[in-house]
Amino acid sequence: MKKLKFIPSIIIALVASFIFTSCDKLDAPFVVPKVPEDTTSVPPRAYKRAFLEDYTGHTCVNCPAAALTARNLKEQYKDSLVVIAVHAGFYAKPSTSDPVWAYDFRSPAGTDWDNFFKVGAIGNPNGMVSRKGYPANQQVLSPSSWANAVKNTVAEAPLLDLKLLTEYNLAEDKLIIQTTTNFLQTISGRSLNISVIITEDSIVQAQKNNNAAVGPTPQILDYVHMHVMRGAVNGSWGTPLLLKTETSSAPIVKTFQTKFAGFNLNTMVVKNCRVVAYVYDTDTKEVLQVVEQDVVK
Repeated sequence: MKKLKFIPSIIIALVASFIFTSCDKLDAPFVVPKVPEDTTSVPPRAYKRAFLEDYTGHTCVNCPAAALTARNLKEQYKDSLVVIAVHAGFYAKPSTSDPVWAYDFRSPAGTDWDNFFKVGAIGNPNGMVSRKGYPANQQVLSPSSWANAVKNTVAEAPLLDLKLLTEYNLAEDKLIIQTTTNFLQTISGRSLNISVIITEDSIVQAQKNNNAAVGPTPQILDYVHMHVMRGAVNGSWGTPLLLKTETSSAPIVKTFQTKFAGFNLNTMVVKNCRVVAYVYDTDTKEVLQVVEQDVVK
């Protein structure tokens, strides 16, 4: 038989004291209450996202290479970059004589933006990154400049964070969109708008092309169009979020609703669609934050 070691009573007393003073007593059934999730607080990992608008057209021979540049940037930056393809201007016009080129990806909002920012007037392919450079007429960037502009944008400290929730009712063809704007810094003396748009992926249609490294030339009959801007939910320039006379404080929640049937006269595949929401300064037009969410998860 092993000999039991003597434990001084003072040690026993100290251990007992520690146990009874360090632990709260739990009554049966010993269930720890769950803390409700705070859905209004600012996310701990809020970060600046860049917004890349690729202005393009299905008869633009240089545009597939630009789309590849945008796709590579999206793969690199993932959720930190939102890409949309805005079909507008001369090269986006449908053909009236050849059915292969008769489709129309233009939208009223995309045309309004193109007319305002003069992207198509400078030429395609070109684009904008978070619409920086306006009104100094430096907002239009060539594809070779996109990477550096995106890099600089995502490195900035965000002024606000944007959450996006979507709920689609198939039976009623009703899409409900909720945005929550959390201010990370105090904003005053600035007018901010929020815009909500719909994009669609995986649309197979013909595309003219002059770059053999991208695909067949002079045209790709089964080209897969991605991030196609389909239209705006709340108008070309959005709706007011913060007025110049106001100072940012509590989170601002906005709710929007739309249907897919006949949305901007388009026929869309809902499972391939995304909602994109962004907040911008109405004077400088700079996009301060952007977020996207699949319509159907």
